[in-house]
Amino acid sequence: MEIRIHDIDKKKIQDYLDGKSTWGHKIFGPIKDGHGYTFRIYAPRADRVFIKGDFNKWQEEELTKNVEFGYFFKYIDAKIGDYYKYIIESKGKRVEKTDPFAKEMDLPPAFASRITDESYSFKDELWLNKRSKNFDQPMNIYEIHVGSWKRYTSRVNFLDIVDSLIKYLKKMSYTHVELMPVTEHPYYPSWGYQSTGFFSTSSRFGSLKDLKTFVDILHQNDIGVILDFVLVHYAADDYSLKFFDGHDLYESEYKDLQYSQWGSLNFDYSKGHVRSFMKSAICFWLEECHFDGIRMDAISNMIFYDGNQNRGPNIENINFLKDLNSAIAKKFPTVMKIAEDSSSYPKVTYLVEDGGLGFDYKWDMGWMNDTIKYFEIDSINRRSYQEKINFSMFYFYKERYLLPLSHDEVVHLKKPMINKMNGSYEDRFKELKVLNMYQLTHPGKKLNFMGNDIATFDEWNENESINWDILKFPKHDDFNRFNKDLNNLYINNEAFYKDDYRNEGFKWLVVDDKINSVFAYERRSENQRFLVVLNMANVYHKTYQFPIRGKIKLIEKINSLDEKYGDYKKKRTDIILEEEEVLRLELWEYEAVVFEIIEYGR
Repeated sequence: MEIRIHDIDKKKIQDYLDGKSTWGHKIFGPIKDGHGYTFRIYAPRADRVFIKGDFNKWQEEELTKNVEFGYFFKYIDAKIGDYYKYIIESKGKRVEKTDPFAKEMDLPPAFASRITDESYSFKDELWLNKRSKNFDQPMNIYEIHVGSWKRYTSRVNFLDIVDSLIKYLKKMSYTHVELMPVTEHPYYPSWGYQSTGFFSTSSRFGSLKDLKTFVDILHQNDIGVILDFVLVHYAADDYSLKFFDGHDLYESEYKDLQYSQWGSLNFDYSKGHVRSFMKSAICFWLEECHFDGIRMDAISNMIFYDGNQNRGPNIENINFLKDLNSAIAKKFPTVMKIAEDSSSYPKVTYLVEDGGLGFDYKWDMGWMNDTIKYFEIDSINRRSYQEKINFSMFYFYKERYLLPLSHDEVVHLKKPMINKMNGSYEDRFKELKVLNMYQLTHPGKKLNFMGNDIATFDEWNENESINWDILKFPKHDDFNRFNKDLNNLYINNEAFYKDDYRNEGFKWLVVDDKINSVFAYERRSENQRFLVVLNMANVYHKTYQFPIRGKIKLIEKINSLDEKYGDYKKKRTDIILEEEEVLRLELWEYEAVVFEIIEYGR
């Protein structure tokens, strides 16, 4: 066996410890070194560190400690595919640990780290060359859980679903897919939100190379991929980061700050090495897998202690978010940074140099909660909840918002979207179509969770496939077809996305009709105008007047009650208005309709 005493550049390790590094994964973990690997692990307060694995028949070998910087290292004649574990010895206690920088881990509940083949040649140059943050482009995101989108066996590999997923995304005119966390996690029902491997692809879904192939194929089909990532906390399993060197290495030294509301452990971003660890983890995924966006979970819990605004802002975390987003923007200027933030903290989507946190988008949790609450109310009483619909545009231009109807809304007895609608079986389908049209035509980018688009009656269960068989029933097939046409209308007409974040792109026409619960607005761009009419009540109007005038022609583009979607309305003939004429429409119960507005002479 070749014997080496191999050290690293002092500046690199000092930068890492000072929180300035985005390449910790190129220092720690198994680093290719000649015919073998040099293993490095940061554990400054450990007394001794040992390693065992396939390469030494699971016999413990002691690592050398760099006392100045607090890491341990050893060269080993190891190879791709070898499993290994560390043993951390501190104050007489020995604990087996996984490698924090491992790129692959054994299938839970096992936890050995594994040396993986990281090589892959992407073929997505055309996609990357045209990639943007989509501020003035359509962005319609389909959120999926890899293990339950189409699940017919106990385990689902990324490559098992990639072909059928692409076919479905293209059919439905989705622009991006968002993956719920695919980093390694011990408890499957945590859906990846309590992770143990921040550099490791979950072995449930395949290898790192499988994931790279998955993203590459999607890019070659003009579909972007967004990674959902957790940077607030980590799973409390003993083999993971918890008291890693026998002391509070990644968590806070203060007991009241260590544990999150979910029973996991909070990262302590006052520590430089923790800042470098997370910056490195996120940059690793963006660099190695070519993700187009990173959705950061539970940002309100970063901004405020445990998300509680009464405890005041967490300045260390806020400074870290600014630092992280600045680093991403510098290294990956076309990658989207998306905050799942339910707080009212200001300037989340402003540039750091302008006093913001540096995100590109923020989930509009207020819009989501208000909208769902409105549709849960019976039709006749919605007049008392008018502000649930009209309030969103009072604050919309303060941030760059994304409108989500995500997995969080269809789990834990919250009911699937179709069952949130109030009324009869027939009415619920009509109302859900109204809601979807409201979402797709409201300013802001869009996100929908799998199953929402087929009106599934099943609450999402991570152990089961989405019930695709439900499309055999006409009601659900009609609903899915409506969503396909609605998505297609959205991505092919710039008025619905080009000026999302400019006042010129939206104008209320009917906003305060509390008695009838009718809303109407225009979506505009320099070259297009559309009128959106939403009757959100179970009330028929023989004639409803709208404050729109001028020499215009209105062409009906999509109607939620169209007979081709299983209802009873035929498409309206074109409506022509003269200069002083006012638009009057026959409006049916729960009718949602979009008209293109053509001005004479254009």
